[in-house]
Order: sequence, then C-alpha cells, then structure tokens
Amino acid sequence: MQIKKIAACVTLSLAAAFSLTASAQDVMPEAMPSRPTAERIIPETAPVASLAAEEAASVARRTNAGNSAFGETLVKNALQYLGTRYSRGSSSPSGFDCSGFTSYVYRQEGVPILRDSRSQFTQGTPIASATDLRKGDLVFFGGSRGSRSVGHVGIVTDVDPESGRFSFVHASSSKGVTVSESSEAYYSRRYMGARRIVEE
Repeated sequence: MQIKKIAACVTLSLAAAFSLTASAQDVMPEAMPSRPTAERIIPETAPVASLAAEEAASVARRTNAGNSAFGETLVKNALQYLGTRYSRGSSSPSGFDCSGFTSYVYRQEGVPILRDSRSQFTQGTPIASATDLRKGDLVFFGGSRGSRSVGHVGIVTDVDPESGRFSFVHASSSKGVTVSESSEAYYSRRYMGARRIVEE
C-alpha cells in the first residue's frame, strides 16, 4: 500500500514538472533557443566581441602614445636647437654630434645619460615595437646600411601608434639639428630599435 502511494506521488511530480516546462516554453520561447539557433547565434556575436576588444586596444594605444609629461617637455626643449650646426665630438648649443645632442637635452631635464650612441643603446627600457613609442624615447640607427652596430641616435618627437611611423629630432652630419621621418628610406633601412630612459 505504501509503495503504491509513493509511485502515485512520483507520477504526479513528473506530470507537474512537465507541465511547468511546457508552460515556461509557451511564456518565454525566445529564452530557450533551439540548438540550430544557438549554433547560429554564437558565431554571429563572436566577431562583434572581437572587434570591440580590438577597438578598445586601439584607443588605449592612441591614449598612451606621447602622453608622458616628461617626454613633452624634453621634445619642446630639443626643438629649440633646430638649425644648430653639426660638430663631431661636441655637446653644446654651439655645436652637436648625434649623441652629444641627446645627452645634452636629457641633461637639461636633470637626467644624465651616457655620452655615445652605442652606450645609450644599453640604457633604459627597450621598446619592442615602434607602435609603442612615446615622445622623448631614444631611437637608434645603424651607422651604415649593412651595419649591425649602432651609429646614430635621435629623440622621438611624434608617433603614429597605428602604423608605428615616427618623427625624430637629431643632429645630422649634413643638416645639423633637424627633424626627420622614420619612413625616409635612409632611416627605415637602418633603424635598430628604441629605448625609454624615463618611465612615468
């Protein structure tokens, strides 16, 4: 007798559960997509999420690029010397060579760095990608087209964080202190890397 009562209760419970599920499907059919519908929705929404993440990263790169107060001040100071003549072995406003110029400008901001370009290439933090450059970073170039050693240095004045193209101020042996572009054939072939001397 007891077993019959238990069986009857189980039957009633199952019937009630089935009725509730059917009722929920009638009231909220959109909340319970079929398997084919779910399989279609997932690939459609995934690219949207991916694009949103990519855009957020792009905004972050644009925000971070050149946002160093130190870099802004350093560049402003460096550009005051545009037109100063090139003088090998010199590091004063009467004449600069490339590393003499960079060491002088940094020293004016209270940051002493080593005197020659090869030594400067060992200082600070290496910048792996040109898209991560900021104003004030040091950029280095080979001394000749096939050279594997640093022979020239400049200071980043502006950068496009999307393409990685940048401009830099430097003491050129042919023009004196001037601003050049990384996209110029002479420099694009010789670019060797960059260092960030001051982190903010």
